[in-house]
Amino acid sequence: MSKAYIPQDTWAVCTFQQNTGPQKLIATRYDRKQFTVLYKGDKNFIFLTVSDKNVREKFICKKPMNMWMAIGGLVVGLILASNPIGWVVAGVCAAVLVASAAIAVITHDCTGPLKAGKWINEKSNVSFDRQKAITEASMLSCDNGGVLQPIISYDVAVQAAKAIAYENMKETAVTTAAAVATGFFMGKGGGFLKAIKGVFTKSGALFTIGGMGATYAMTTAQSRMMRGNSGYADNEIYQRMNKAEEKDLSDPATVEKETYETTKNTALSGAPPSIKDLANVVQLYRTGRIIIQDKALKAQFDQLSKMNKVQLRNSPRARALVKSIQEKRPDVFNEIKRSPNSKPIRLRPQMRDKAIAHLESEIKKNRWSPSNENSLLTKGASIALFFVPLVGGYFSENARRKLAENAVKDDTSGISVRAKAKE
Repeated sequence: MSKAYIPQDTWAVCTFQQNTGPQKLIATRYDRKQFTVLYKGDKNFIFLTVSDKNVREKFICKKPMNMWMAIGGLVVGLILASNPIGWVVAGVCAAVLVASAAIAVITHDCTGPLKAGKWINEKSNVSFDRQKAITEASMLSCDNGGVLQPIISYDVAVQAAKAIAYENMKETAVTTAAAVATGFFMGKGGGFLKAIKGVFTKSGALFTIGGMGATYAMTTAQSRMMRGNSGYADNEIYQRMNKAEEKDLSDPATVEKETYETTKNTALSGAPPSIKDLANVVQLYRTGRIIIQDKALKAQFDQLSKMNKVQLRNSPRARALVKSIQEKRPDVFNEIKRSPNSKPIRLRPQMRDKAIAHLESEIKKNRWSPSNENSLLTKGASIALFFVPLVGGYFSENARRKLAENAVKDDTSGISVRAKAKE
C-alpha cells in the first residue's frame, strides 16, 4: 500500500507527551541546506526528510516531569514525617509539587533530544534535497526515549494526544505518590541523610545494586509481555514502534546506555530500590503470623479475665495455658514471671493481667507504628514501593497502545503525493 509523503506542519504526537494536544513538525537546517521540494508548490509546505527533526512548539515531556515530581514528592514526604498535617504544612507541600512541575515544564526543551534522535522506516530510495524522504509510516525516535508519530488528520491527532497524555499523567501521579511515601518513611526512619548513608555502606550498596538489577529485569519482562499481546499483532503502527524501540542487549553501547539511564533515574529519584525490600516479604509474613498468634493468645487470657485467684488455681484451662506459653511463647512466659528464676505452674490474676497488657502492647506496636521497623505498615510499604515501576510501566505501555489505536484511523487522502513502492 502506498504511503503519503509528509509536508511541514503535519501534526505529530509523542508517546512521552503530557500536554493534551498535538504539535506540528517543521523543516530544520541541521543537515539540509535547502528546501526545494514543496507540496503543491507552496513554499510554506516543504516536504520533510530525515534531517527535519523538530516541532514548532515543544511537548511537555513525562521524563523530566517524573524526575522533578519524584524529587518534589520526596521533599513533601520528609516534611509530612516531621510535621503534623495542617493548612500551613499542606500549603507548603502543594507549593513544592507545583514548583517541581513548573521546573519540569520550563527547563525541558524538545529541540536537543529530537536533534539527537533518528527517523526510522524512512523512504530509502527517495530523496528530497539530498536527504532521504519520510512518509506517514515513518517515526521519529527521540533521544529522551519517546517516539513521535506523524498524523495527517487533526481530529485523529487530538484524540491520540489526549489519550496518550492521560496515561502519562497517571504514571506521573503514581511516581509522585510513591516518592511522597518514600520520603515519609525515610523521615520516620531517621531522615534522608541516614537513608543515603545506608546506601553507601558495603551491604547497602550491594542491596541497592541488586534492587536496581531486579527492577530493570522486572520492567523489561513486563514490557516484553505487554508488547507481545496478540490483540495488537495486526496493528502495523504498534509493531513498528516495537521494532524501533527494541533494545539489543548484546551491543555494549546499548548496555552502557541502559545502565547509565537506570542509575541516573535512580539517583535523581532520591529513592534507590533495595533488594532488601524483597526480603521483607518473608519478614512481613512472619510479622503477620506473630500478630495473629498474639491475638489468639490474648483471647485465651481474656477468657480467664473474670476468674479470681482460687478459680484460676483450680482451672485446668489456666494450667494448660501456662504450660503452653512456657513451651511455645517464652517471651510471654518471661514477662509474667515474678522473678527471673521462678517457674510458675499456676496462673495468678496479676500474671494474667500482665500477659494481657504485654500482648496488647505487642499487637498495637507491631501493627500500627510507622516508626517501628517491624511494623506491617512499614514493611508492606517498602515492598509495595519496590513494585511501583511496574505500575508506571503499565501506564507507559498503555500510552504507546493509545497512539497505535488512534493513529491507524488517520485519513491521509489530503496528501496527494505518495510513495509508489510498497513500504
